[in-house]
Amino acid sequence: MTDICQPIKSLGWLGETWGFWIQTGAFVLSALAGVAVIYYNGKQGRLRATIDLIMHQKSDKELLDSINQVYDLSLQKVHFSKYTNEHNSPEFKCILKVLNNHEFIAGGIRQGTFDEEIYKKMQYSNVMKVWGSSAGIIGEIRNSQGIQTLFQEFEWLAKRWEKNP
Repeated sequence: MTDICQPIKSLGWLGETWGFWIQTGAFVLSALAGVAVIYYNGKQGRLRATIDLIMHQKSDKELLDSINQVYDLSLQKVHFSKYTNEHNSPEFKCILKVLNNHEFIAGGIRQGTFDEEIYKKMQYSNVMKVWGSSAGIIGEIRNSQGIQTLFQEFEWLAKRWEKNP
């Protein structure tokens, strides 16, 4: 009886039976498939969050009005830093609303919450236009408040995109 079992043991590989290796292979493939599903779901979640964000921006009337006013000021070649000490002016409030919006988005992109590639394709010109017009006022707000990190995420994103339009 022992002679019959002996040849079956020798059919294995590296001292284990083929059944062991098949089971191990199935386990490894299952683990890899699980990682792939998690990665794919994360990517889809970022895409969905980015699209939802853009849709919200397009439907937020107050934000749209602020953006339009900031663009109008930019077209008139108005230096935003002129409003640094006019905290109650409607122009300063609009500029601040737009900057805070871009800061939020840049932070989300930097943390991986939003998909940078999609957002960049859809909003590159808008972001760069606001950055070009607002860099001066950002510097003055930082100096007046003594906080050099204000709007740092927005600055990071704009400079990153400047390097690779």
